Amino acid sequence: MMVSMNWFSQIPIIMLLGVCSCSASAPVRQPAQHAAPDVEKNYRAAEAMAKAGDYKHAMPRLKAFVGQAPVSDLTANAYYLMAEMNLNEQHDAEALVNFKAILALPVATPLEPAATIAAAKIQLKHGDALEAEKTLDRATQWKNPSAENLIEAESLRAESLIAQKRYLPGLKAIITLSEQATAPTDRDRYKSIAQEVVEARLGEDDLREVAGSSRYSFIQPVAKFRYGVLSLEQQQFAHAHEAFTGVISLVPGTDLADRSKAYLQQLESRNHIDPHTIGVVLPLSGQQAKIGYKALRGIQLALGIFGTGRSESSKTPFKLAVVDSEGSPDGARRAIERLVEEDGAIAIIGGLLSKTAIAEGAKAQEFGVPTIMLTQKSGITQAGDSIFRNSLTSQMQIQALVETAMGKLSLHSFAILYPNDAYGIEFANLFWDEVRSHGGEITGAQPYDTKETDFRAPVQRLIGTYYLEDRLDEYRLVSKAWSEKNPKLSARKAPPAPEDLLSPVADFDAVFIPDDARAAGQIAPMLAYNNVNGTRLLGTNIWNSPSLISRGQRFVENAVFVDSYLATDPTFVNSHFFANFKDVFEEEPGLTEVQAYDSALILRQLIESGETNRVSLRNKMAHLDGAQGALGKISVNADREFRRPVEALTVKDGHIINFPASKR
Repeated sequence: MMVSMNWFSQIPIIMLLGVCSCSASAPVRQPAQHAAPDVEKNYRAAEAMAKAGDYKHAMPRLKAFVGQAPVSDLTANAYYLMAEMNLNEQHDAEALVNFKAILALPVATPLEPAATIAAAKIQLKHGDALEAEKTLDRATQWKNPSAENLIEAESLRAESLIAQKRYLPGLKAIITLSEQATAPTDRDRYKSIAQEVVEARLGEDDLREVAGSSRYSFIQPVAKFRYGVLSLEQQQFAHAHEAFTGVISLVPGTDLADRSKAYLQQLESRNHIDPHTIGVVLPLSGQQAKIGYKALRGIQLALGIFGTGRSESSKTPFKLAVVDSEGSPDGARRAIERLVEEDGAIAIIGGLLSKTAIAEGAKAQEFGVPTIMLTQKSGITQAGDSIFRNSLTSQMQIQALVETAMGKLSLHSFAILYPNDAYGIEFANLFWDEVRSHGGEITGAQPYDTKETDFRAPVQRLIGTYYLEDRLDEYRLVSKAWSEKNPKLSARKAPPAPEDLLSPVADFDAVFIPDDARAAGQIAPMLAYNNVNGTRLLGTNIWNSPSLISRGQRFVENAVFVDSYLATDPTFVNSHFFANFKDVFEEEPGLTEVQAYDSALILRQLIESGETNRVSLRNKMAHLDGAQGALGKISVNADREFRRPVEALTVKDGHIINFPASKR
């Protein structure tokens, strides 16, 4: 019985000559002695029991036999029978001992090849690839081996080499097996194994070796292609060009050659750059078209496409190449390709939607085109060094909010009420970590369903009045006290509900609610109704809306939240940006327009200062420090995130105003 292995074990036996190349010298074997008749009789009886499945009685008889006849012509057969029984019983370790005993016999036996192969399979199965390779070295000692034994031994040798991460000798063995195979299905199977090794396992140095040597036969073009892609990712464009050209030369007319041609077209498009063409990828159709056009207007104003207001000339050397992403990842990828290959855009602004941002970032990085993303999606700049982000991110908001709450208001303990969705969970986790890093305390955190409209239950869970069993003794005492105080009233009806009698456990200075103004406006009065008073409410930039006041009324007084600007702040309303935007588009700008404007303005300033290729533009942008934006100075940090002004805002006398001494 043979041990089942992984991909090599599925290879059928084929004819192969001269595969094993080990050079170990063969030991001198003495002739086997015939077992004595009575001893042989014992072996035959044990053999019959084994074949009948009576392992319980066969095993001890076979062990006794090899003790009586350690070098007979039947000793190897006895060990092999014991090994087969152990394998059937899944006793691999014992079976391995039996097979090794055959290999250690001082007498020649025709079972040596089978024992060698079986032992190596067990060793590979249990992760001992080095020992398997040593075991297979005995293949050079075999006398008149069959072609089947040779091919199986070499297959196992290749597997052991791959398992040891000795990929190059393993590949050579696989290539030899493929070239000696006679059946097309066998050749294809070996080629598939070799391709898996090249595409998924080779490191850069080994990949370069295989790509550069014809000794690796049919797998060389595959290695060249992968090396080309790797070089492109590392922006080693000359190496990538050489690799893709080599693939086309080696395997013209194949799918691999066609894919290489596509990459070569990308490389050639890098040399076609119009330094005054800015690419734009935005959702300009479908449900998100409105926000897409908001961003587009900010970009147009910054580049002077429709003029920049009454006070400035409308002439501009800049051109916009605008493509509708249609709000889909595939549309976004195609848009990036067109902007680079057809329009020669020196840089791109896009990534407004979270669902398309990853696709845009990956494709832009592939082309090496500097791209400013407008999304709040976490980790977007990790796509590569060509990807930047200009957005009021969740991290920026939380840092500013905690700085205000703990540094300026001296608050120390906090509770969190958050919607159980991606937005709420992300902000809740960030807030928790930021508070803890500043030495503060989170005393409670309570999620709620995004469809929640009452908020009574989430609030009561937060303040400890929802689960009566947790405070049963306390409730009995306060209920008794109420009854004694209201004897006549209590005789007519039961005491008030537990939540009305039990005092809230409000062991926090503020409640953070990362939800919209609608939810905040409903939660605030519910907190007051449950006797949570004098507690600050903290929120995010989506509270910066008149609906916060209309919904929350007096209950949101003194609430604190953050945003890039206050819409009614004279500094913003009287700014050059605000006046020009309203003059050109006859409407007032919002945060989307501000961020898009700043992105285009930064690109304009850098290009006008002399940056006319993508690499230098990317490098200059990565070290941006103190550039002027619509609302203040902008810098870029080590993660290629635009650091922009963040304002702390509060509610005072029913109006949203700048928080005193807020950051500007």
